[in-house]
Amino acid sequence: MGKRKSRYKQGGDLLVVQGNRPEAIALAALHVSEALLLELEASEILTAREIRGVLKDAATTLRNAGVENRSCIVASEMIEALRESFKKSKV
Repeated sequence: MGKRKSRYKQGGDLLVVQGNRPEAIALAALHVSEALLLELEASEILTAREIRGVLKDAATTLRNAGVENRSCIVASEMIEALRESFKKSKV
């Protein structure tokens, strides 16, 4: 089996975008994650309760890591908001 080629060379366009748009990267990751969780539920791989548990664990881990890192605290709050939103839409 041959080596898999990367779409981007080191120093290519992706690295430029990453360096210049950290907020956009975070937003994209958030939306991709949400879409994956919704698909896992729709495919009956995870229940809504299990998804809320995954989100709770992620938020807790970030909150614990955020003792010295404000970005972790903010990320934890964002995940909690997503969890609450998911909870309300599934009730």
